[in-house]
Amino acid sequence: MIVNTRPIDLGQKTNILLKKSKCNFIHLPLTKIIKIEPSARAMQNINNLSNYDLLIFTSQSAVRYGAEYYQAIFQNDAMIPILAIGLATQESLKKINLSSTTPPTFDSYGLAKVIKEKGYKKCLIFCGEKKPRILSLTDIEIDTFPCYASHDEEKIDLLKIQDQNKLVVLIYTQQSLEVLVRELPVNKVQNIILVAASKRIKELSLKYGFKNCILADSPHDEEMIKAALIEN
Repeated sequence: MIVNTRPIDLGQKTNILLKKSKCNFIHLPLTKIIKIEPSARAMQNINNLSNYDLLIFTSQSAVRYGAEYYQAIFQNDAMIPILAIGLATQESLKKINLSSTTPPTFDSYGLAKVIKEKGYKKCLIFCGEKKPRILSLTDIEIDTFPCYASHDEEKIDLLKIQDQNKLVVLIYTQQSLEVLVRELPVNKVQNIILVAASKRIKELSLKYGFKNCILADSPHDEEMIKAALIEN
């Protein structure tokens, strides 16, 4: 059985793709996304858009909860390049008529590479309440616009999967991995195959005692599911 651990809203596309593959799966969200009101500092940043030569959206949720603030003060004669961390984020921007580019690799290292190659000096990042990793990977001036929070799910019914002899679990974020570790009985760890969205998650999974972890070719749903089907 394949386990989709994405938040309810973000996990719907994953569910559709899993249904199309005609595999046995379950949607068991480990985290949930909550909108937060921007701080006074964040609003000050966005009200001074002309100070930035690059805007970055780090997730679909950043688009969903942050783009409206950008659009409210956006001026067509002051176009600022937009960088989306991945294809799903880019697609979310496209749906609201915002064009963007993506980095060569869909992670913070890819963002840092684009920043260096293009010579950007100051950027504004639309992100969650946690400090984005890109802050530690570049020396340019970066401000943030936190617009959502990712919380652990309060009720996770592992009884739905406890009788399965083989589980292939899709893990997209470090937070989801940590929730799984906390909720999962120790004797179940060895029966699980993880499909990790990044090298960092795979490395962390080994530290948490998981012996079987497959790194997907990319963090996108299609590649995650492709890897899971091979192991399922």
